[in-house]
Amino acid sequence: MNIFPKINGAIEYWDILVLGHLFWNRYFGETQENPPRGTPSTCSSVLIRGRQADGEPFRMIVDTTIRRSAEEAYFDLNRRTGLAPGDITHCFATHHHFDHWNGMKYYPNAQWLCASGNKALIIEASGQAAGREPGDGLSPTIPAERIVEVTGEFFPGIYALPLPGHTQGLHGIAFSCEGKRILAAGDSVMTRHHFRDRRTEFQPDPAMHPVAAQTIANMAESFDIIIPGHDNPVIL
Repeated sequence: MNIFPKINGAIEYWDILVLGHLFWNRYFGETQENPPRGTPSTCSSVLIRGRQADGEPFRMIVDTTIRRSAEEAYFDLNRRTGLAPGDITHCFATHHHFDHWNGMKYYPNAQWLCASGNKALIIEASGQAAGREPGDGLSPTIPAERIVEVTGEFFPGIYALPLPGHTQGLHGIAFSCEGKRILAAGDSVMTRHHFRDRRTEFQPDPAMHPVAAQTIANMAESFDIIIPGHDNPVIL
């Protein structure tokens, strides 16, 4: 089933700022009981540039991942794009897992976004995370008033696409650029191996595994490039 939305508007540019990793990966022969890379995982971060309906430019990071310091996050941004932190206008979290929203704190002047239904989940997760040691001295708590929920095509050419299976409310970002249909998939696709096998990870409810598999199958019919939550892009 083709789930690529009918959207207008041209995206000017996109890039991967950070390639994510899993703190353990079954495809590497690893187990959760003995994670070789410590916790937490880091997710892939994607920068998308375009223009809002009023013509003003936007520079949006999808899934602002955890770094050891704000300066490290800013170096990732600058080395890939030449941009400074103040150039980022928006940050979008695909879902409520810690590593996908906690990096929004690095961009206090940007507008923080999530899809409809995710704000309460992020706030709840933020409260649970407040007792964690983030490793960089910055508070992991996300103030509720800072987050705005969006739905559908919220900027020209930028569409919040529901991708059920991995978590409640997960939405990727669908867009087109240079004739390619592209999806920043968050953890609806963990890695290229998970995409190949049509499987999810860290999903305790067995009833959701077929849902996740169908979502991935739909993606395979709909997109030319899929950016997993924790791996290199999948080129179809």
